[in-house]
Amino acid sequence: MIMQALRTKTRAIMLVVVVVFVVSIFAMYITRGSGPSSRPGAEGDLPVATVDGEKVMASHIDMGVRNYAQQSGQSDLSPEWIVQTRKQVLNSIAMQHMLQKEAARQKITPPREEIDAAVKRIENQFPTKEAFQQYMENSGIKMKDLQEQISMQLSQRMVLDANAGDVDVTEDEALEFYEQTRELFFRQPAGYHVMFARFATLEKAEEARKAVEGGKKWDEVMQDYEGVALDFTLSGEPAFVTEKEFTEGTLKEIAGTAIGKVSKAVALDENNVVIVVKQEKIDEKIASYEEASGDIKGMIAQQKRQANQNEYLKGLLTRANIQVLVPEFFEVPAQPEAEGEPVPAEGQEEPEGE
Repeated sequence: MIMQALRTKTRAIMLVVVVVFVVSIFAMYITRGSGPSSRPGAEGDLPVATVDGEKVMASHIDMGVRNYAQQSGQSDLSPEWIVQTRKQVLNSIAMQHMLQKEAARQKITPPREEIDAAVKRIENQFPTKEAFQQYMENSGIKMKDLQEQISMQLSQRMVLDANAGDVDVTEDEALEFYEQTRELFFRQPAGYHVMFARFATLEKAEEARKAVEGGKKWDEVMQDYEGVALDFTLSGEPAFVTEKEFTEGTLKEIAGTAIGKVSKAVALDENNVVIVVKQEKIDEKIASYEEASGDIKGMIAQQKRQANQNEYLKGLLTRANIQVLVPEFFEVPAQPEAEGEPVPAEGQEEPEGE
């Protein structure tokens, strides 16, 4: 939903770098005799599987499990969940290893400007550049290492895109999809077309708001704050926000802002401050097929590309030749017998209650 852009939460802002740096380097968990994976793990660490002939350590699997639990807010850390997640982490290690291997084989490398842009997006999640640099230093993450991991992530995505295949969407497919889903996907409630901009600090949001209020055109102000604003829309590309969001939701503080006027700055969350300009009121309606056909064909094409990519990933997973060395590491431990309840000997019936 478009409103998600307005309501993006930055609760985990200080984990952004870790998400990129740790989650995207599963391929580095494969022991190669150099790099992070070759360092001795915790006491009792041992290889629990191999991927493409390379060892994967128990500590590396559990690091991925802990990291996923932390990022997803998972509270159910039952033995069943841990074992299932270990299996998923192992598959992720295998897939990312094979994707990186394919990127090297096909000589796929992302443009430097894309790497720099990704670093900039991460930096913009922090209140200041200094705060970002301080966090990097405190976390022991070097800029060169972060750039290398982003490069790996982008190259893996490029491999997937290159193997999505050519897809076609017929008019019949699009029309059938519309008929089946128009009430679900294409009913638009009453609301507004808006321009918005999000900032990490109230100070920057106020600066931009005053510039617009002072008569400067919205698009010009956004151009001035490009690289400072977390994200924004331009006048020709407004977002849609439901009327309910203004009357009952996070934007109710600015519900009374007149159309064409810039709102006061509203803090949606810590380090997440928004200013809004309502462009026009939109009545409730169901979009016609003519209006929706472009989006529909794009959705179907994306589904087909994802299906092709999934088949490609299955093939890579097969070629990864995952071998489990310690089966019990990926199995739920047997529950111990309860004390005070002796197990009857073979052939002996349990005593009946008196």
